[in-house]
Amino acid sequence: MRATRSTRSTARRRTAARRKPAAARPAKAAAKPVKAPPAPPPQVMFRICRPGWAVIVEKVANATATRIVCPFCTKSHLVPGPVRGFRKMRRAQWIKLRRVSE
Repeated sequence: MRATRSTRSTARRRTAARRKPAAARPAKAAAKPVKAPPAPPPQVMFRICRPGWAVIVEKVANATATRIVCPFCTKSHLVPGPVRGFRKMRRAQWIKLRRVSE
């Protein structure tokens, strides 16, 4: 029983002797700066069947198409990304919009 205890204490002394003193150890690296969350993808508007109305769609690079049920007609429209809502448009903004594929 005594031999086992002395072996353990000897091993502890050896490992303690191998450690460098606190002053000789290098200081820890500074904390990494916190990254800001990525910005949401830009939103694009697409015309739908009723004049003056558009669908707001997120512009995601690898997004699959989304089929939406049109509230104004019996068809469903296919848009190239996740739908974020509908918007009533004025004439000047309406001209620039793209047409939704049927």
